[in-house]
Amino acid sequence: MSLAYYPGCSLQHSSQELDHSTREVLTALGVDFKEVPDWTCCGSTPAHMMDHLLAQTLAARNLRQAAEVGDELLAPCPSCYQREKNAEIEIHMDDAFRAEVNEILDKPYDGRVLVYTLPEYLIKFVGEEKIASLVRTDLSQLRVVPYYGCLLGRPSEMVGEVDSEQPMLMDLLLQAAGVDVKWWNYKTECCGSSVGMPKEEIQRRLSGKVLEQALAAGADAVVVCCPLCHVNLDLKQGQINKALGTDYKVPILYLSQVLGLAFGLSEEDVMLHKNIVDPRPLIKRVIAEAAAVRAEEERKAAEKAARAAAKAAKAAKAAATVESGGATPGADEEVAP
Repeated sequence: MSLAYYPGCSLQHSSQELDHSTREVLTALGVDFKEVPDWTCCGSTPAHMMDHLLAQTLAARNLRQAAEVGDELLAPCPSCYQREKNAEIEIHMDDAFRAEVNEILDKPYDGRVLVYTLPEYLIKFVGEEKIASLVRTDLSQLRVVPYYGCLLGRPSEMVGEVDSEQPMLMDLLLQAAGVDVKWWNYKTECCGSSVGMPKEEIQRRLSGKVLEQALAAGADAVVVCCPLCHVNLDLKQGQINKALGTDYKVPILYLSQVLGLAFGLSEEDVMLHKNIVDPRPLIKRVIAEAAAVRAEEERKAAEKAARAAAKAAKAAKAAATVESGGATPGADEEVAP
C-alpha cells in the first residue's frame, strides 16, 4: 500500500510551494505516495465550531478515501492535520460515534487510517540517517530557527512530540540535513493567525515578535511547516514593517524546501520563487560560504599533510645516515678516549 497524500485547500492555491516541494522531497526519499482520490476540504476553520458531528464526518470522508490508497495519511498542512487527526482518534476510540458518522457517509469507514504531519512521518518512517545519507548540497552555513507555531507541536499526545513547549522533530530533521539550527524560546509562540482578519494590529505585533526573536537567536531564516504561519511571517512581512517601523527582510522557508535543497534539488524544484521575501540570495550566499569553508579546510589539511610528509622524510634521511656510518657514530663503535 502507498502513503496517502492529502494536500488540502491551501496547498492547491496560496501554498503551492509547500505542496510541490513536499512531493519532490517524498520522491527523492523513495516514498511511494498517492494523492487521496476525490478529497474534499477538511473543514479546518469554521465547520467544527458549528456542528461537531458533521465536522468529524467531513474529515472522516477524507480518511475513508485515503483508505483506498493506504493505511497512513500525510497531511502537510498542520491545520488540516489537526482536523483529520482529531477525527481519526474519536472514530477509532468511540464505536458509537463511528456508527453515527457512517450513517451520514455514503460508504462506511472502518477507522483504520493513521494521520501524520510531515516531520512526524519523516522521523517515524524515514529516519535521520536516511535524511543525512541523501544530502548533496552543503547548507552548513545556513542558520535557521524552526518555528512550530500553535498547531504542529500540540497536543503532544496527538502529534508525536515529547514536549509541546520545546518540540524537536523539525530540529532533528534540519540537523540531519546539515543545517545550522539555532536554539530559541519562540518555537511555539503564536503568530496571530486566528486574529489576522479582525485584529490585524495584534497579528502584526505577534508576528513581528517572532521575527525579532529569530534574528536575536542568530538566524538567517525561519523554517515553518504551516501555511498560515507562512502567510503571516512572509506575505505580511511588509505590513509588519510598516506597522512596527521595522525593516525585517527575513526569508521564511518551508521545511520541505530546505530538505529539498539539501538533497540537491534546484531552486525551481522547491519553488523558491514563490516566497515573498526572496530566499534565493541567501541560499546562494550560504552555499558559497560553505564552499569557501571547505576549500580552506582542504588547504589546511594539505599543508598539514605536507608538513607531516616533510618531517617523515627528514627523519628517514637521518636514520639512513646513521645506519650507513655517517657523521654520527653507531652504538657499537668504540670511541677513542
